[in-house]
Amino acid sequence: MTFAVNLIGRFLKKENVDKIKLAIAVPTYNRLDKLKVLLSSIDNQLLCRNLELSLFISNIASNDGTSEFLEKEVEKRSNLIIYNKPQDQTLKPNIFYLNKIISSDIEWVWFMGDDDKLSEKDSLKKVYKCLKSNIASNLEFICVCEKKRSRNTSKVFIDKVLNLCNKFGYHEMLGWISGIILKKQTFQKVFDDFAQSIKTQYQNVDDSITSAYPHSASILKYTHNKNGMFYDIGLVEPQDKLQTIETQKRWADENMVWRYFHVIDDIENLININILKPKSLSLSFFRYHTYYLWDHLIFLTFKRLPKYVHSGSDIKDVNNYISILSNNLCRLLKTENFLKDIKDRKDLALKITMCINYLQIYVSNNFSEEIRANLFDNLTNLIQIPNFPFQINLN
Repeated sequence: MTFAVNLIGRFLKKENVDKIKLAIAVPTYNRLDKLKVLLSSIDNQLLCRNLELSLFISNIASNDGTSEFLEKEVEKRSNLIIYNKPQDQTLKPNIFYLNKIISSDIEWVWFMGDDDKLSEKDSLKKVYKCLKSNIASNLEFICVCEKKRSRNTSKVFIDKVLNLCNKFGYHEMLGWISGIILKKQTFQKVFDDFAQSIKTQYQNVDDSITSAYPHSASILKYTHNKNGMFYDIGLVEPQDKLQTIETQKRWADENMVWRYFHVIDDIENLININILKPKSLSLSFFRYHTYYLWDHLIFLTFKRLPKYVHSGSDIKDVNNYISILSNNLCRLLKTENFLKDIKDRKDLALKITMCINYLQIYVSNNFSEEIRANLFDNLTNLIQIPNFPFQINLN
């Protein structure tokens, strides 16, 4: 009898030690149908006995029935906690309220976009096993790969978070929110910093506009010298294979193209507060999917410029667009001060300076179509040649 009691006691103690409390945290806005798909992908997960899963959803401005749906769901789900009150998003972003409702006993938080979903039925089980296998590494951050961009080797790469960014790319590691898992205390520090220090400003395209990835800068601020992991296995994916009209409209409404340029401001600020050192970053740090960030932005803005110029827009609007583009090309030029390799700095400076000169020639020739074809087409055709394979390079 005593032996049996001791055996049960040891089993229960081991089970308690093995337990991990994981939260999936979702900020949502007017995407009820997609939120339902995400929740369904979570409900369909294979059970993992020692993984205690909680769901936290913040909804502050939806008018598509999300509020009513969540009120019903919270009655059915014992592990769901919601913040479901209308608020002004220009004062505090949705993530601010999401951050406040995460329980104190949670150990890890998986940030999740409301238009994404878990791609495998054992996604949560694999995350649990990965966490348990690497407890000794004192991890603060994990990047799980988007399904179609993973090589599915199941390899793990553990290093300081800054080193992971230098190896695989800042955007690749810290950009896509549904690939980000953080220790709870780190998650709260990161998103308190993001929500408190940054006024969400998307409309006035000037130096005060919020960058496209302010959360990435906050993560790097708090984890640059902490251990992180890149886990090469596809566990999560967007619900839509291509960008939808609704998403395109959101991006346009929130000036996402211009906000990408302000990622440079984020990096500059991290240097100013001594998180990063000048001339210390690799070229790979600036990888954006299959391109470098500056190539992606030059391609997007130069491709759309002629259409904008010849769309019948007021000349003041055209001049304003040209002014914004010119300022942002100069902003890209700052990146020269971030790169550690002198050859990379020189090549980048030459490329951006050439773009600035091309823009000046185009404007001074009264937006000549011939000039556009000779300069812009050749430039964008060259720039759109990929620098990287679509899947994340593990070498």
